[in-house]
Amino acid sequence: MNAIALIAAKALPALSGSSLTYNPEKNVFLTCGYTSAAGNTYYKAIRISDRLAVYYNIGQGHTHTFLNGITLFGWDGKKARIIAQKSWGGYNWRVFSEFFAKEQSILMLKDFLIGQAKALGQRISEHQILSFSKEIIEQTQRKMLA
Repeated sequence: MNAIALIAAKALPALSGSSLTYNPEKNVFLTCGYTSAAGNTYYKAIRISDRLAVYYNIGQGHTHTFLNGITLFGWDGKKARIIAQKSWGGYNWRVFSEFFAKEQSILMLKDFLIGQAKALGQRISEHQILSFSKEIIEQTQRKMLA
């Protein structure tokens, strides 16, 4: 292993080795899963852009794939930080659908940006923030790898 590969393996462990795979069909990175005593497998599906990372917490049961939660990470110039989280679980779980996950991600980002605009004393229409949020989420879904 050359020096840069060793540094990358230590500095970026989530993006090295076999702990993460890329599914080009779905344009998503997948973490290794674990299987519960009940036989369900849990893993994260990750989509990224230059501004945002979207983590879906997913479970695969014997009948359905379900969405347990979504976490949005924003880049602050030095590292990723959590900007929004939503979870479903227990009896409130949701069958996974790309449409639902995307819509929830857009709404989560919109709420975050509304809060940021208020904190900065800016008045921006909710429609404009919603439109911008949709574009940012769609950027995470565009294929970026060859």
